[in-house]
Amino acid sequence: MTLSPEIIAAARALGESLRQHPLVQAYHHAVACFEADHEAVDLERRLYALYTDLIRRQEEGETLSRAEVQFFNDLKQRVYQHPSIQAREAALSALKPHLASIANELTLRLGVDYKAVVLAAGDE
Repeated sequence: MTLSPEIIAAARALGESLRQHPLVQAYHHAVACFEADHEAVDLERRLYALYTDLIRRQEEGETLSRAEVQFFNDLKQRVYQHPSIQAREAALSALKPHLASIANELTLRLGVDYKAVVLAAGDE
């Protein structure tokens, strides 16, 4: 699908406008701080690896021990209480309504369900 120069220019302008928005900048800053915090990155990586392993084992019919479940819950608590992770999640929570309002505005202006188009494009 070939896009017209006007659509490309409008998309670039929207992208630049988004990059300049304080909520987007705050989110990018929070992500950069998280990525620079090796402890936070490691904690989150360990949590997701453990989660994936526990789910796989359960799907294979294994019963998890109480100690394993408690270890997972303790790790999850440490992750969610980590300042860098909290800051990133708070910035994302603040940004989501802004992005939703932009998606709604695009839906109104384009006359198509923007969210559905984006989701369908992601499936390709």
